[in-house]
Amino acid sequence: MKLAATDFDGTFAPHRQPVPASNIEAVAKWQAAGNKFGICTGRGLSLIEFELRKYPALHPDYLVCNNGAVIVNDKREFLSSLCFAETLVKGMLRLPLIRQTKNPMRLLTETDMYLLDTGSSIEFGLVIPMETLTFERAASMEKVVQLSMRCESVEEAEAVTAEVTKAFPEVIGNINRNYIDFNLKDANKRDGLRRLREVSGWQPEETLFIGDDQNDLPAVKYFHGYTVETAEPFMKEAAAAVYPSVGDMLLAHL
Repeated sequence: MKLAATDFDGTFAPHRQPVPASNIEAVAKWQAAGNKFGICTGRGLSLIEFELRKYPALHPDYLVCNNGAVIVNDKREFLSSLCFAETLVKGMLRLPLIRQTKNPMRLLTETDMYLLDTGSSIEFGLVIPMETLTFERAASMEKVVQLSMRCESVEEAEAVTAEVTKAFPEVIGNINRNYIDFNLKDANKRDGLRRLREVSGWQPEETLFIGDDQNDLPAVKYFHGYTVETAEPFMKEAAAAVYPSVGDMLLAHL
């Protein structure tokens, strides 16, 4: 049995495009051969489920969500969660850089996603409906696994991440283009897949990972993974091989 994991946005689904039918067909062949397939994404569970409902023929064996913070099986039973301590949520939301931001922000729990009331008029670009929380209410939420922020540029995202992680060393900023996902330090796609293997009991003869951006880089390096032709040059340099699509990668390893 082999284990395959793919990033979703920009990898399994090209940016702002649907998942190609050829990818879904390749997944079916991969699973029919006795292998496991799943999505490894920065999206929270509710958002990736919203997207997957568009593809009834697609049946992932697992989902690694929130950059590795939340792991569920094919029945959507929780296998692992890395939740913020209540004091950490309160502390981060009091940080002036976050408290005074006009950037749009989201708060994600194990199961749900909310907008934070930052006064921003910028849209996150998500079609899923979200309740808006005040900072006070957000500070009292339970089972928080992620705070996300949209910045104006990659450079701003990197600067914000540096300041937040300096104040809270137990937090990591997973950057994807001009978006930041703040998670606990062990919540990254590399360690999420390592935890999946531990909690599932699966012992694959090979683990394949494919992604296209900065938050995929640790997993690509660790698993000697792959990327797609539309990825940035730094991803192609790090990858063991570059494929036209996820489907092409799966079929090449059958």
